[in-house]
Amino acid sequence: MESVPLKEARGRLGKIHASAARGQPVEITRHGSAAVVVVSKTMYDVMFTDHLRWQAEQFRKALDEGTVPEGTLVIHRDDIDRWRDATPEEWAAGRLDA
Repeated sequence: MESVPLKEARGRLGKIHASAARGQPVEITRHGSAAVVVVSKTMYDVMFTDHLRWQAEQFRKALDEGTVPEGTLVIHRDDIDRWRDATPEEWAAGRLDA
């Protein structure tokens, strides 16, 4: 994978775009650390879909074990009732967390 400093990438955006579109990801670094990788939309879609499938599988496993996956927001019926009955002021104030 090609690695390009951010300052140089600004002037080479067209070439970086062309490389990514051909399926060759380009890493853009800032101050020597890898900050981003430019990939084609097709490659991104494949990676994102694979990640969603992995997440779904992890969720299924946790539910089969009778647990709630870490980081999952659990919404109870009381929350839904409270949200439905909330005033616009309560929504604007952001006081309706689950």
